[in-house]
Amino acid sequence: MFLTITLNANEYYLLPEHKSDLLHTLKQKIARARTITFICSELESQPLAQSIEKALLKGSEFHLITTSLESAAYYAKYKNTLVKVPRSEGINEAFSLNMLIIDRSDICFSTLAFSEALLKRHIGSVICTTDEEDIAFGERVEKSFVERFEAYEQ
Repeated sequence: MFLTITLNANEYYLLPEHKSDLLHTLKQKIARARTITFICSELESQPLAQSIEKALLKGSEFHLITTSLESAAYYAKYKNTLVKVPRSEGINEAFSLNMLIIDRSDICFSTLAFSEALLKRHIGSVICTTDEEDIAFGERVEKSFVERFEAYEQ
């Protein structure tokens, strides 16, 4: 009889206290990634932007699903990038989903958008895990939003 044990790495960050630890961890995950997917109301973090740009130079793929036209415009210019925005503006205020999926190995859920200003000043939390069920959930969410949102065009 074989006993299968699934070990999941779970990381918890309380913001703003653990902001620097969180950014360090996310930068490491992005650096090793082949596919990076952010689903968020905005992506306005210079440290994350630099990590994403380096990953893209190495040939990684980047997917951004966002309600922020500023974030969409910033990332749409890069090769190997898919940027999706809502078809209508009505969803912008109601959108509070913030996730990061790295390959099919890690997922992070955040109560705050990936915005330097928010991460620095607001109270929130981020949970990162390698749990396969959570990753599968994130991939279903991504698929749903890819279908419901439209490609960003400058």
